[in-house]
Amino acid sequence: MRQYLGTAFLVGALSIGACANQKNYNEAEMKTDILQMLDAQDAAWNTGDIDGFMGYYLASDDLRFASGGKIKRGWQATLDNYKTRYPDKVTMGELDFQNLEIKVLSADYAQVFGRWQLTRQHDKPGGLFTLLLNKQDGKWVIISDHTSSDDSTDPVITDPVSIDENFPPTTVELDFDSGGSALNGHFYLADGAGPHPTVIMLHGFPGYEKNLDIAQAARRAGFNVLFFHYRGAWGSEGNFSLANVIEDALAASAFVRSPDSVAKYRIDPKRISFVGHSMGGFAALAAAAKDKQIGCVVGMSSVDYGIRGSIFEDDADGWEQAAKARAGFSAYVDAEHLLGRGPLKGISGKRMMDEIAANMDAFSVHKQAGEFAGRNVFLLAAKGDTVLPPDIYHAALVGAFEQADGVNLTHELMEGDHSYSWTRTALTGEVVKWLGANCR
Repeated sequence: MRQYLGTAFLVGALSIGACANQKNYNEAEMKTDILQMLDAQDAAWNTGDIDGFMGYYLASDDLRFASGGKIKRGWQATLDNYKTRYPDKVTMGELDFQNLEIKVLSADYAQVFGRWQLTRQHDKPGGLFTLLLNKQDGKWVIISDHTSSDDSTDPVITDPVSIDENFPPTTVELDFDSGGSALNGHFYLADGAGPHPTVIMLHGFPGYEKNLDIAQAARRAGFNVLFFHYRGAWGSEGNFSLANVIEDALAASAFVRSPDSVAKYRIDPKRISFVGHSMGGFAALAAAAKDKQIGCVVGMSSVDYGIRGSIFEDDADGWEQAAKARAGFSAYVDAEHLLGRGPLKGISGKRMMDEIAANMDAFSVHKQAGEFAGRNVFLLAAKGDTVLPPDIYHAALVGAFEQADGVNLTHELMEGDHSYSWTRTALTGEVVKWLGANCR
């Protein structure tokens, strides 16, 4: 149902077509035709017919669609974006265009301003839109669409508007097996019966920054989130090593896709994502290169241990820098800045550097970019990161993934330090928005 407010809105200095004082068209008729077109588009959406909904957009590469601070160009790219964000009738909900204002610009052009509202079982997202229409072969088509969302529905800053009494959001404490060791963790379960897309959150070294602000926002956006500690970390059984970190990420993926977990935690096993920070970004990329069922990977300030290993190597020109890098790395791993031994078990600086040296090729995740064809990858880094300078690590990863065929790559360089200490809200917003657009 549409609520039409009239034509009071003035459109800047835009003038298209015939002289304004010599109109040779019937504005009332044109507005009626446009309303009928929008009603038909609305009806297509509400029957779950995204292709029919897209039938009212310009079917060419000239179509412009702007939303969430990003621009899509072309009919196919816009269709793909809609189908990714709204994979089924449940996520599509019931669409209502409200407060419509139509401004006829010429015999062939018109502008529409309005509000969109989706009504779904547990939320009511909405926002504003501006459409530029062109009449082609007797039919009105949308040639430009600028759509925004209300802050009041942003899961980064807003709690759910309603809760499913039978399946409310909750937190489950658990452990699962990896290589014969029990890994400690917990599951943030999303609101509703699901099944829900699920994120596996992979922390860095040694894991002080756990990124649980991102996990909570992702849950509010409808994702389950599994967080856990690797072998030998923070009380999990076994000994820590980088090889074990990769195996533990794979074990987490197998755990969430097991029939028992799918049923118990309301999981969609076809929509599993890795989100990792620092060493966790390394784990996300290295494990997803092996597990092709992981559809989405987010790497935040990801380390490439192949690159780091090369920095540790002596050479004729930089042996002093290499020695300094090794000494600093070893001191940190050995927790020399702490009173005790720190949160990791079974590891030392020397042992970890020996492991890196012995696995330089396997730990060079930028060399594995070709394994991600057909999948979604989001690489972020911070300009002020002195732990993993983006011009070394992020640049190498982005370059490799840009050269790989068929990877749906997004990359961004943000403000902040290695932990995004003063840009956490911005980081959370970027990650959750990207997950919502690509990983449902």
